[in-house]
Amino acid sequence: MSTAGEAFRRHHRALTERLAQHAGVLAEGRDPDPAPLVTFLTAEILPHAAGEEQHLYPAVEPLLRAHGMATATMRIDHRFLEEYIRRIGEMAAALPGAPPDERARLRGRLARLVAQLEAIFEVHLAKEEQIYLPLFEQYVTEDEQARVLARMHAPPAARPPVAGETALDVRTVPPPRRHSLIFQTFESLAPGHAFTLVNDHDPKPLYYQFQAERPGQFTWDYLEQGPEVWRVRIGRPRGAPEGRAS
Repeated sequence: MSTAGEAFRRHHRALTERLAQHAGVLAEGRDPDPAPLVTFLTAEILPHAAGEEQHLYPAVEPLLRAHGMATATMRIDHRFLEEYIRRIGEMAAALPGAPPDERARLRGRLARLVAQLEAIFEVHLAKEEQIYLPLFEQYVTEDEQARVLARMHAPPAARPPVAGETALDVRTVPPPRRHSLIFQTFESLAPGHAFTLVNDHDPKPLYYQFQAERPGQFTWDYLEQGPEVWRVRIGRPRGAPEGRAS
């Protein structure tokens, strides 16, 4: 991790924490004056966004074309949507049985989670409709557009593994060793190749680890999703960097 990259991450964390503090104050009604929040947004958040557009994005864009995956950021949106929905489901299930004093606190947290989910979803759809769909409509035939739409709304079906690909069954491997073994297998892949991971639970934490450590350098496709066996095809896209030396 580079010094500049870590500085970016520290700044992001600081902005996120300060925004969460302002949101918490307003949600609890401890400070009805929103002026400090507006000052923070206009003096910190907007200049940060402008600086990224002027300097960081032009530096990253050619790298994304050469080494990354153009849809990676949209896929991260989906992972956040999944996580928010999971947390909302857990909190909604806990709400009816909570004591009266705890119920009010849970209801406030639930309302905040739903508001956060709404904001992420609104921005995600705007990106699709302003960037993806115009390209899709302009450069994809209408017949293929119809097929894509039909496949999206069809019931999910497990896709069979590809013949000749390695299957890595970690169900009998001790949990502390699983992730290292999976990453070793991934690093041995040549670009354009993949392996099928077989697990006894949804390996979603592994997906997040790949997103953090190999952003834009892997593919992830569910072949089977439980309830007893999960199979995931994990691949290295063509053009992705070669595996790291062991």
